[in-house]
Formats: sequence, structure tokens, C-alpha cells
Amino acid sequence: MKFIGKENFAAFTNSLSKKYEIFYPTKVNEQQYEWFKLEDGKEISLEGFRTVLPAKYFFYSPRENLVEKTKKQTIIFGLRGCDIRGLELLKRIYLEEPKDPYFRTDILIFSADCTTFHTDCFCTILGDKPFAEEGFDLNFSCLEDGFLVEVGSDRGKEVLDSHSTLFEEATDIQKKAVIDKRTKVEEELKKQSSGKVLDLQNLKEKIEKNRAVFEEYGKNCVSCSSCTNICPGCFCFLLCEGEENKIRYSDSCQFKGYAKVAGGANPRKNLFPRFANRVYCKFLYRPEAQGLRGCTGCGRCISGCQGKINFREVLLKIQA
Repeated sequence: MKFIGKENFAAFTNSLSKKYEIFYPTKVNEQQYEWFKLEDGKEISLEGFRTVLPAKYFFYSPRENLVEKTKKQTIIFGLRGCDIRGLELLKRIYLEEPKDPYFRTDILIFSADCTTFHTDCFCTILGDKPFAEEGFDLNFSCLEDGFLVEVGSDRGKEVLDSHSTLFEEATDIQKKAVIDKRTKVEEELKKQSSGKVLDLQNLKEKIEKNRAVFEEYGKNCVSCSSCTNICPGCFCFLLCEGEENKIRYSDSCQFKGYAKVAGGANPRKNLFPRFANRVYCKFLYRPEAQGLRGCTGCGRCISGCQGKINFREVLLKIQA
């Protein structure tokens, strides 16, 4: 592991900005971080938690003209563990055969540990950590005087090597400080969820036995699609004809017409099966098809829900 002081970190990002477009999270208020593009004279802060919008939209757009594009070299700084896990799922979906030529594979991912968390975050309920363990090019852990940096890919190592004069070997004291900080955030996040953890191995059986939970919470759903649009692991889309080529739009399983087929048949025309499908997709279908959960515990669906449905409560009540 390497260490970079705050002064050298500013020089590092300034150097990278000459070659790359850089996006990073910025605090808007106590419960909100949003993505901003790095401009001259600005400093990047990696403190905080996940942004309002998931990082998936850097990799494919909610409305995308399917033509060959000129792509600018890009770095995303400050992705949190939940977004990294969501991207790992999307890569398996989009980059398996047939490979999607429009899914970005050239973006560098510089993740960062969560130093705080949103009131809706619940990654620890799923057994996950509030930091990335894989799936990044470089990971930055905040310390008082700088950052501990972990290499996660050959591309990340190349960036680090090309700026080697700005980095030094991390000391054992610095490594312990990161472990202590991670542990503290994780324990505090567990307290927010009352220490509860889902038994994911038996969740399928629980879902089948406790379908009444879907009716209890689903009656408040207004099919706005906010939960799927803002989810780092949702990927459904539809294709429409443009003037010269096809256009890809984000779709949602919560729309009434999502499952409609030729002839007018619709197995999910009613609200209850559409609401239930989200849980099935996240915890049954995705693990069976891609080997990964479709939910990363970011809590964005709770924050964005127009029906005020707490997805964390839904999962815990299914288990209970």
C-alpha cells in the first residue's frame, strides 16, 4: 500500500486533470452528495458517503443514441462500495456475450471508503462493508493528513507508477489507522440497523412464505420507477427507433406496461406482482443468473420512493 499527503494529492489530481475528465462527489447538504466535474482550482474531498445518483450512469446513459461516439478519457473519484458492487453486476450483464459495444470499459475507477453514512444506508444488513474490497483501479482511504492508496488493477498501477514521486510506502501505523476507521464506521452503521443481518441463504424460502409482506408495503407503491432508476444494480432498458438509428432508454419493472407482450397479454398488469418482482430480481434472479445480488444496500430506493416505502424494512419483515 502507498500513502499520499494532502498537498501531494492536490498535485496528483491536478496532473491527472490535464489528461482525463475527472468527476468526484461534493457535499450539498448533510444528507446529500452529488457528482461534479473537476475544474481548475477546485479540490477533491473524499469524505462522506454515496451520491444521490449512482455511478452506473457514467457507464451507460439513461437515454443513449446507439452510434459510435468519441469518448473522453475519464476518472471517477470517490465511488463507494455499494456503487462498485453494482458495477460488478452490470459488467457481467452488459459485457457477457453478446457484448454491448456501448458500455464504457475505459473509465478509471478510483473508489473511496465511506467515512460517514446516510440514514437510509443498509449495506451491513446484507453482510457487505462500507468500503470496496475489489472492482476498483485505485482505492483511497481517508486519513487526517492524507490517503492510504490500494492498487486494484494494472491500469491503477500504471497511474500510480507514473506519479511515483508523489507517493511513499504506507507505514504500519497508517494501515492500522485505516482499519480502525473502517471498523468504527461499520460498527456505527450496524447500530443504525440495530445489528440486524439478513440470512441470504434462506431468503428465497422466506420470500415464498411471507408474500403478504408485499401486499402490506406494495399498496403504497405509485409505480413512479424512482427505485429502479436510482438503483446501482438495475439495468433494464428498451429500444426505440430514432431518425437514423436505435435509441436506448432506461426501463423499469415497476411500469404497468413493462411485461406487456404482443397481443396485449400482461402477467404483471397489477401492482402487487410488480412490487414483488423487485425483491425476486434482486435476491433470486440475479444470484441465479449472474452469481451476484442485485441489491447493494445503498438505500437510494428508500430516499427516492414517492410512496415512502422502506425497502430495508420490507426485507427484514420478510425474514422475520
